[in-house]
Amino acid sequence: MERIRQGVLVLPGDVIGVEEEYFPGQGVYVNGKGYLRSQLIGRVLIDIVKRTINVRNIHGKPYVPKAGDIVEGIVSSVSEDLAFIDIYAIEEKPTRTTSFTGILHVSQASSEYIETMYDAMRIGDIVRARVINSNHPFQLTTKEPRLGVIAAFCTKCGSLLRKQDDKLVCPICGNVEKRKVSASYVFR
Repeated sequence: MERIRQGVLVLPGDVIGVEEEYFPGQGVYVNGKGYLRSQLIGRVLIDIVKRTINVRNIHGKPYVPKAGDIVEGIVSSVSEDLAFIDIYAIEEKPTRTTSFTGILHVSQASSEYIETMYDAMRIGDIVRARVINSNHPFQLTTKEPRLGVIAAFCTKCGSLLRKQDDKLVCPICGNVEKRKVSASYVFR
C-alpha cells in the first residue's frame, strides 16, 4: 500500500491507512481486514501525536444532479427490480457530499430485456448513469452503450473482473459473471 500524505483528496472507500499505524478519526472507518478507509470526499489530516487519521469534508456548494447529467456511483443495494446507487461524481466532478442517492429500475438498466437487476449489476459495482429527473432520490438510466457498469468485482473472491468479449471474467478464480457493461469498462 502506498503511504498516504497529509492533504490528499480522497473518495469514499479509499484506503488511507492501516489499524496498526493509526487510530480512525472523523470521516474514517475500519473495514474487516484492518484497513482504514475514507467515509466521505475530503482531505486527509494526520495527527502524528495522537496517531489518528481523519478526513475533513470538502466545504463549498455541492454539485446537485439534474436531468440529463451523467453521474458515477457505487451500487449500495440491489433487489430483483431496483438498484440503489450512492452518487459520488456528477459530470466527472466530485459531488462534495455523499448524500445523493440514485435509483435504477430494471426497466431502465438496458435497452435489451433484463429479467432481474442481478443480471445488470451487483453491490460494490461502480456505475455510470444518466439522471432522468431533477429531485431526490434521483432516477437513473443505463440504457445507452457508454452507460452501465464501469468496474465490477468478483462475487466469489472480490477481485476486479476483466472484460472478455461480452462477459466479465475473474482473472484470479475464473468465475464468469453477467452485468450491463459500459462501453468504457475500465479493466479489459
